[in-house]
Amino acid sequence: MCGDVAAVVRTLMRLVAFIFVWLTVGSFVVPGPMMACTCAAPATAAEALQRSVAVFSGKVTAVHRPLWDRLGVSHTGRHRVTFAVLKSWKGSPVSNMDVITRLTGEACGFPFQANREYLVYVVSEPEDLQTGICTGTKNISDAVLEMKQLDELVAGAEK
Repeated sequence: MCGDVAAVVRTLMRLVAFIFVWLTVGSFVVPGPMMACTCAAPATAAEALQRSVAVFSGKVTAVHRPLWDRLGVSHTGRHRVTFAVLKSWKGSPVSNMDVITRLTGEACGFPFQANREYLVYVVSEPEDLQTGICTGTKNISDAVLEMKQLDELVAGAEK
């Protein structure tokens, strides 16, 4: 009987210690305020084309995050995405392009993945070329009709 009481006391002590550690650690991990992305994405391919400085389809060859973000020192959400350009509808013809997207809640960035293809609408910001969900950027599989519309818009503009 005395052994049973000692086992119960040890179990309760472990439980109290676990709760104390959990509450102590939890008090230091306070999430910052969350802000949702709000924007008006272009309604048509023509509108997205007009708003953009460059429009292309491309395959992501690399996604770079700043060192301080990777180490957890800062949380800019800034990702530099390198694309192999497959087709261009607007902008200087290039074979590769680096574009910035910001993956913080309020920044409306686009979650690019390496070795995947996208239709990318690029806007010019004071510091760099950027893209995100607000520009109309999307997975290539969701953009088949839109790319046909871009072909028609560009062909019509050349006439």
